[in-house]
Amino acid sequence: MLAGALIATAVAAVPMPSIAATPGPADPIPRTAAPTPRSAGSIDDPAGGPALPTTSSTTVDPSNAAAFWTPARLSGARPLEVTPARPTGDSPRFTPSTTAAGGVPPLDPASATVSSAFDPVAEPEAPANRISGAIFVALAGGEGVARCSGTSVSAGNRSLVITAGHCVYEGHGRWLAGKWVFIPGYHDGVRPFGVFPAKWLGTTRIWQREGSENGDVGAAVVGRNERGELLADAVGAAGIAWGLPPQQSFDVHGYPAAPPYNGSSQRLCAATPYLGHDFGSFLWTGPLNLAVECPVSGGASGGGWLINGNTINSVTDYGYGEDSATDYGAYFGDAVRDLYKRAAKVK
Repeated sequence: MLAGALIATAVAAVPMPSIAATPGPADPIPRTAAPTPRSAGSIDDPAGGPALPTTSSTTVDPSNAAAFWTPARLSGARPLEVTPARPTGDSPRFTPSTTAAGGVPPLDPASATVSSAFDPVAEPEAPANRISGAIFVALAGGEGVARCSGTSVSAGNRSLVITAGHCVYEGHGRWLAGKWVFIPGYHDGVRPFGVFPAKWLGTTRIWQREGSENGDVGAAVVGRNERGELLADAVGAAGIAWGLPPQQSFDVHGYPAAPPYNGSSQRLCAATPYLGHDFGSFLWTGPLNLAVECPVSGGASGGGWLINGNTINSVTDYGYGEDSATDYGAYFGDAVRDLYKRAAKVK
C-alpha cells in the first residue's frame, strides 16, 4: 500500500493492525498486539443485559485510579498508537454506510475558532475546550503507562467519553482497563476539573474482532471526580452525530505527545475539510474512513473531530510517518450509533 494514499477504488483484503505504546527513554513500553477474531453471535455485556450485536464491552474497577496518577506517572505516559497493516489479497471488504442521520445535541453550544495548524488552544479550561481531555492508562504486566485523547459527550448518564477503539481495547481479549482515567481540560500537569476513572469500556465489534480501522472507535463510562461531580456537570459535553455525509469541516482536538509535541497542551486543527479516504479503508470491514489535513502525532489518538464547533463526528485513529500532515478517523455510522446507545445506558 502507498501509505496515506487517498483513493476512490481498491481491491484487496488486509491483515489486522498492531497497537503499540511508543517507547520513551524514561519509561520504555514496548507493545505489539492485534485484536483476535471471535466467533460470531451475541456478546453478553458485563454491565448488564446483552450487548448490541455491533458492540463489545467490559466493566472496570475504578478503585484508587485517581490516586495512582502522580505527576511523575502523568509525565511519563507514552502514546498509544496503532499501525495499520499493509493490504494483501484481492477482495474489497468495505461496507457502504446506510445509516440514517441522527445524533444527540451538545449540552453547551460553542462556536469554533479558526487556525490552519495543530496549534495549542489558548484557554484549555474554556467551555469550548474543556470537554476535550487526556486519557491515561496503566498497561498490564507492569509494562508502563500510556495515554490517548478523548471527548466528553452528552448522554443520559452524564458520564460518557468517546475515544479511539485502540485506547480501550488492545487485542487478544485484552482491555486497557488498568487505572483508566479521563482528565478534561488537562494542561501542563494541571487537572483543573479533577480525574474521572472509567467503570465501563466499550468498542465496536469490527475493531474488537478484526482490528478494522474503519471501526476504531471506543467509549468509556466514567465515575465521579474527587469532588463528587459527574463529568458533564463538571465540564459540559459535546453532541454526537452519525450517518452524515463525509464532506464536513472538522475541528480536530487532541493531546499529541510524540515529537514535535510533548503532551502538555491540548491542540487544535480548526475548520479542516474532509479530503477523502485512505486506500486501506476500502480493504477493511466497515464504512470508509475519513482523511483530513492535520499534523497529529502519537497521543492525539481518540481526540474528537467536532463539526459546528460542538458535535463529535469522528476521532483521530492513525497517521503515517511518511505523511505526517494527514490524519485519519473513523466514519460515524451504525456501529458507532449502537456503541453510543449502549454506553449511554450504563449507570
